[in-house]
Amino acid sequence: MEYTKSVKTVCHSEGVPISSRFVGKNLRVTGEGNPKIAVLGIGNLLLKDEGIGVHLVQELASIVDASNVTIVDGGTSPDIMSLVDPSIDKLIIIDAVKGGYKPGTVYRFSSDDLDLDSVSPVSVHDIGVLESLRMMALLDRQPKSTVIIGIEPKEIDFGLDLSPEVEQRLPEIIKLVLQEIEETNTAMEVSK
Repeated sequence: MEYTKSVKTVCHSEGVPISSRFVGKNLRVTGEGNPKIAVLGIGNLLLKDEGIGVHLVQELASIVDASNVTIVDGGTSPDIMSLVDPSIDKLIIIDAVKGGYKPGTVYRFSSDDLDLDSVSPVSVHDIGVLESLRMMALLDRQPKSTVIIGIEPKEIDFGLDLSPEVEQRLPEIIKLVLQEIEETNTAMEVSK
C-alpha cells in the first residue's frame, strides 16, 4: 500500500476519467492472443477500502473472457511469486495506495516508475508488494511489464463496504484495466 515512497513518477486522476474508450456495464474482452496477462487484486475485504483490489478482480472475473488473461484474487498475500505464473508477459496489480491525494484518486504506474533499489529489506514474514517485485527482479522472474493501478482509500477500518468516494471510481478502474489488457494484446500482435 505504501508504493509512493518508492515511486519516481506517478500518474493520477482525481476525477477526470483516465479513459473513456470502454463504455457499458457488461464488457467482454475476447481474444486468443499470445501474451500471458495476469490481473492480481490485493486487499483485505474486512477493512473497507483496503479491499479494493479484491473487489475489482471479483468484478473483472465476470467481465474478462480471454484465454490469455488470468484473474487472481491475491487477498492479503502480496507474495506475488506464489500467486502468478512466472512466464506471464504482463502483470497488472490492483491495490489501495496511500499517495497523499484525496480519497478516490486513481493511480497508475509501471515497474519503470518504481525505484525497487530503495525498497527497505523486511522480514520474510512481512513481505510487501514492492519487496516481492524486487525479489522477482533479483531472481530474474519478473514479467516483461508490470503495471500497478491503485486507488487512494478513505476508510481502512473494520467493515465490508467501500466508501462512496472509492466505490464511485470502480467503473473507471475497470475501464483502465481493460485498456491495459487491450493495449497489451494489440502491442503483441503488432510485434509479431
